[in-house]
Amino acid sequence: MVDEVEIRKWLTKHLRGAVTEREWAFLQKKRVVGQLQEAADDELQEELDSCASLIKDMRATYPDVEPAGSTSPEQTLAPVSVSSRSADVGARSAAYSLALSENVAAEADHDRQVAAFRKKFLPGGLIQLDQVEGWIAERTGRGEDAQQAQVRIPPGWEPGQPLPGEVIEVFVDRLAYVAPGYDRVRKVVVAPGTTLGWLHRLTIGLAVSHGWEPAQAATWVLTGVTPLIGLIRVTEGAQNIREQNWTAWSERITLDVHPAAAPDEVADAYREARARLDHRRTDGNYRARSQSVRQLVLARFVARPRAQGIAWDTLRKKWNSWIPQQNEYADLKRFESENAFRRAGLLACKRVLYRGLFAGRGATAAAIAADQSRR
Repeated sequence: MVDEVEIRKWLTKHLRGAVTEREWAFLQKKRVVGQLQEAADDELQEELDSCASLIKDMRATYPDVEPAGSTSPEQTLAPVSVSSRSADVGARSAAYSLALSENVAAEADHDRQVAAFRKKFLPGGLIQLDQVEGWIAERTGRGEDAQQAQVRIPPGWEPGQPLPGEVIEVFVDRLAYVAPGYDRVRKVVVAPGTTLGWLHRLTIGLAVSHGWEPAQAATWVLTGVTPLIGLIRVTEGAQNIREQNWTAWSERITLDVHPAAAPDEVADAYREARARLDHRRTDGNYRARSQSVRQLVLARFVARPRAQGIAWDTLRKKWNSWIPQQNEYADLKRFESENAFRRAGLLACKRVLYRGLFAGRGATAAAIAADQSRR
């Protein structure tokens, strides 16, 4: 494995100048350095050439004196959704993401609605990123929640008369934005017709049209700082609870993939997301255990009848009778004992519902105890 010192020396020689700390930090953040260290001997030179080309492109695109709103490793509005994250990608995809982000922002600069908003509400020009929080705070009044309400007005009602209160639907709009010093999206309640209400509506349209998040779009309108478009966005499902029961089977991993993403990077992103989810959902106790086809067939066979209260011995007899009648699955196991059938059926169902759990010593007893607690 090549160490970081050697990599940096080679890049310095190839580029005829030192790699800056900002550039090196960017390469580490995007896992480029790690990929160079892990590269095979016959692939290392090609990977180093690709890394050097990336740095050259960055230097050409991001000079030392940067124009307002340009993208750089330090001045980029990265996706900031609480539930989503941008997956790490290789050097080529990282360069594509940056180029795409800058070009999309350039297209958005021609948006007539954006120009109209900036002309009216930013007469002095775009503000700095560290001014966003104050600019929005100045336009939220006293910080009281602004609410919109729909009420049914009876025929003949005149202004000044009290309105009926039995049918009222109250709803709110919330402007999301990015501000320095916060690792999550900032949100503020806004009212329609106000400056922030206009900004909110504008950002929703921009986010849909350009593949941004609304919070990125809002801060871009005010500052011009380019939103970073990740090629792979990963959303890991939250732990769902219904009637005090953990519905582990409802958890999902969602990949939002740009067509330019490399297939192997998409696969890597999924593997990493799955590992994070499994570790979180099982408190680090996840154990990989693949179920056989016959176990899955058994779990399907007993699930609904068992929920309907059919006795285990009755189910066992139906299972044994069904095996020779079907021709889709081979090597299905017959059960002579009700207890053995019950234990196998419960364990198979629990492993389907709670993937990675109910494995190892004590798994069957745990499955039986869990089933009894639901009865």
